[in-house]
Amino acid sequence: MSCKALLALVIASASFVSSTAWAERVVSIGGTVTEIVYLLGESDQLVATDTSSVYPEAANQTPKVGYQRTLSAEGVLSVRPDMLLLTTTAGPQSVLRQLEDTGIQSKVIDTPRTKQGILDAIQTVADALQVPAKGQNAVADVEAAFDKLERPQNWTKAPRLLFIMQMGGSPMIAGRDTGPDSLFNLAGAINAAGDVQGYKNLTPEALMQAQPDAIVVTSHGSHGSKADTIWRIPGIKSTPAAQAKRLIELDTLLALGFGPRTPQAIEAIYQQMGDWTP
Repeated sequence: MSCKALLALVIASASFVSSTAWAERVVSIGGTVTEIVYLLGESDQLVATDTSSVYPEAANQTPKVGYQRTLSAEGVLSVRPDMLLLTTTAGPQSVLRQLEDTGIQSKVIDTPRTKQGILDAIQTVADALQVPAKGQNAVADVEAAFDKLERPQNWTKAPRLLFIMQMGGSPMIAGRDTGPDSLFNLAGAINAAGDVQGYKNLTPEALMQAQPDAIVVTSHGSHGSKADTIWRIPGIKSTPAAQAKRLIELDTLLALGFGPRTPQAIEAIYQQMGDWTP
């Protein structure tokens, strides 16, 4: 079926669905949003997710409508949703306008960058799915997990952490306004690449300037021994991280998603940096 035909079909059927109707066919766009849907116990409403939705494992078994930044109207409409849960990074805008024109309900969830942002995102998704009480319970649980965190006593000053992402191309570092940057701030650490904006290519000069105490990588960023790969990066041998062979490995969505499992990510940093001293 062509995209135009799908648009016509959905527009016709949308006239029978009010803007406040109960959503029974939900498409979740964004790994953190999908994780929240499962956290709330509302995965039965999902008919599809995007390819960044990889947690929990059950999310991998859902039909996929493409990647959140490169959606197609035809792909989304093919599963005939009556609600879209979207992140602020979803796009392109031309496709989002097409989807809006069909009359399908949509809710945009702000990308969290703070503890409060995470809690607000949980409640926003819960309200959109008409389960506000479940949202309140989940918010309380996640807030309690944050409250239980204890920064290592050895940290008399904040360690400098550098997130390196390797996804098949040249290594990149995470600067300001990224998930790892927010994670490090919440953990009480310093982003060693905090003087750059967003993700940038890693250079020997950047490593020399960053002087990280530890390198942070994702568990899906490379194949084989990540330590062997990381410690071969040009310029890294002169850093405190390399001299101490201090490498922190985090689950990909934990490091990049900044969602309800963020307390677990912080705890993982504390455990792997617990013996570090300035």
